[in-house]
Amino acid sequence: MAKHKTVLLDEIHVTVRVPGDLPEGAANVVREVLVGDKFMSQLRRAVRAVVRAEPELNVARVSLSR
Repeated sequence: MAKHKTVLLDEIHVTVRVPGDLPEGAANVVREVLVGDKFMSQLRRAVRAVVRAEPELNVARVSLSR
């Protein structure tokens, strides 16, 4: 039987909320930012920086997905 190369240790979810009375157009603008490549790239860089700042995490593989 093959062994897994890694084991899932934890998952962290980011929840983005906007006010319920925000006009639809403004909510769409927020959504466009969130689905954009630039936002995901910035989020990856931020997570990478935080993970690298913790030496204990150098054995961990961290990935982001939508």
